[in-house]
Amino acid sequence: MTASRTTEALACWIATVPRDRTARAAAPAIAGMRDAIGCILAGAGEETPRRVAAAALRWGGGSAHIIGDGRPLPSPWAALVNGTSAHVLDYDDTFGPLSGHATAVLVPAILALGEDIDADGPALLDALVVGLEVLAAVGRGVNPKHYALGWHATSTIGAIGAAGACARLLRLDARATQDALSLAVSMAAGTRMQLGAMAKSVHAGLAAKAGILAATLAAEGVGGAAEALEGPWRFAEMFAGRPAPEGSMAPPGPDAPFAIEADGLAFKAYPTCAATHLSLDALLALRPRFTPGQVASIETDLPLVLSRNLMHPDPHTGMEARFSMEYCLAVAASQGSVGPADFEGAALTRDAVRALMPRIAMRGVPEPEGAPPPQTTVRVRLTDGQVLQETRSIRRGSPGNPMSEAEQEAKFRDCAARILSPARIDAAEAAIAGLATGGAARGLVALLVPG
Repeated sequence: MTASRTTEALACWIATVPRDRTARAAAPAIAGMRDAIGCILAGAGEETPRRVAAAALRWGGGSAHIIGDGRPLPSPWAALVNGTSAHVLDYDDTFGPLSGHATAVLVPAILALGEDIDADGPALLDALVVGLEVLAAVGRGVNPKHYALGWHATSTIGAIGAAGACARLLRLDARATQDALSLAVSMAAGTRMQLGAMAKSVHAGLAAKAGILAATLAAEGVGGAAEALEGPWRFAEMFAGRPAPEGSMAPPGPDAPFAIEADGLAFKAYPTCAATHLSLDALLALRPRFTPGQVASIETDLPLVLSRNLMHPDPHTGMEARFSMEYCLAVAASQGSVGPADFEGAALTRDAVRALMPRIAMRGVPEPEGAPPPQTTVRVRLTDGQVLQETRSIRRGSPGNPMSEAEQEAKFRDCAARILSPARIDAAEAAIAGLATGGAARGLVALLVPG
């Protein structure tokens, strides 16, 4: 594919891929929708989304709503708030081609715009499948270089994927969809310097907002450069410092599986930065073989690009703690589990956890571009001289090591219980499960507030 036609080809695919084909991916799309909504509900009461909501409400009401709260906002601002809620606990899924968080951007955008236009359930799932495909296409073109340079792909590529999903939901033609993608490139921003700060959570909301804004502007005839993804001054060369590999951003062929099917979403077993997860999996596998009092030291080796995310060895807030290998492993070693409550209030200063943290060491292992990342290893040295070791390469919750349906459902219900009553959770779960054959954004969002 020539550099001058990449955006056009992707836009044409977005506008014309048959809905009966995307409907075949309804089951994984429903699973992704459920996980994202659970994360939104779990995060809705956190300080960062509450502050974002206070800012957005200054600009008046609208036809979309803050999930977990119910106050109305214009759809871009509802997406901003709900995207922040989805991402604030770092419990939301990750997506391999993106090197970031997918549904925390796409689902808030799709639900908010869906409320605006009264979209039905099948249209919501269709937009989610299409949005994931756009994230995958752009991600293949710029990663791993884009991520390694320090860009937060959730925010940068996320804006483009959300624009594609929203263009699909609005049923824009190929030319208007091309403009939506181009406009989203102009809104793509956000670096990993914000890891551990409030702004990092807001990145998902900003990308969701950008998607709605780009698609709505395009629907009104606002145009952008015809080619936005490949070539000089375009996304790939500006954001990865090199041309995209030949054909990497091409949409799937008629018989090819979609990214949601071939790559799949990786659901999170722990509400922490994904860079901690393989180390947590390994340590928790060893945990039955020692007690905290027996630990002389804990060491973990992991890919250098991931270790750089974990920049808070002595965290003082829950957000910093999610980006602290020392804290996360100390929690796992001290109690044999890691959950949302471990990042709240007095949990951060527990003596048992703080006593273990100085004994934990993390080493980033460099890896050449294009090579598979090295495995993650944990060694627990005990006071009697024993060394326990465990290695992991596929984290729990990923497509290669999936959580069971029962585990996914339990996570959703645990997250939703922070806001909703059991009866309301039952109704919401049933509504999500029924999206492939009915329902609508307005009815679903109405269930996502206390009854």
